[in-house]
Amino acid sequence: MIKTKDFLQELLDVIAVFCQTLDAQPPAYSYIPLETDEARVRVMKSRLFNELRAADLFGTWLKTTPELEVKAIMAESAHEEMEHALLLTKRIRDLGYEPFDYKPLPAQTAMFNAIEGLADTCQRMAGFSLAGEAVATYLTQKCLNASTVPDWIKQPYRKITQDEEGHGSMPQAVLQRYANTEERQDSARRAVAMRLVLFREYLDSLDRWAMGKDRW
Repeated sequence: MIKTKDFLQELLDVIAVFCQTLDAQPPAYSYIPLETDEARVRVMKSRLFNELRAADLFGTWLKTTPELEVKAIMAESAHEEMEHALLLTKRIRDLGYEPFDYKPLPAQTAMFNAIEGLADTCQRMAGFSLAGEAVATYLTQKCLNASTVPDWIKQPYRKITQDEEGHGSMPQAVLQRYANTEERQDSARRAVAMRLVLFREYLDSLDRWAMGKDRW
């Protein structure tokens, strides 16, 4: 077992390398390569599903989370994810589209089903909160910095990004406290690896579907 501080940095380094692989060709998830509002709304619907599913996961995990402070964090996070979902829902409806006719991509369903099966706090914080939110925030920031992305997309994500920055250190603090055995570190390490593999599959399938190259 290594020191929890060093272990956390190891995970952050792995996630940072993954994010860097997305720089050369930003995925549709970032909205950057999209050229039509129809494609942009497709991506927003997919990301709305992510917010709703994240709220579901945090709520589901409350019953099986023994650490009181982590339980409180999850309850707050579930509420925040729903607030984000409401922002995206309103934006989609304001554009004249139906937010809830979206059918999740198979890779997206597989990713969330796998995450839901994570059994303990360290796995959940590492695979879901640390890795997932880090990649999402990275790509959202690229969206906000891109001159080619319309402002109607950026508006709700400015609020979402502010919220994520407010609790971005939460999974790190939890892991530093609880990833204190070799077994917990190994399980958290595997959870991050799993999440990144599945996130890549989701991003690739979203690219194809959003741009009309896949029937999904």
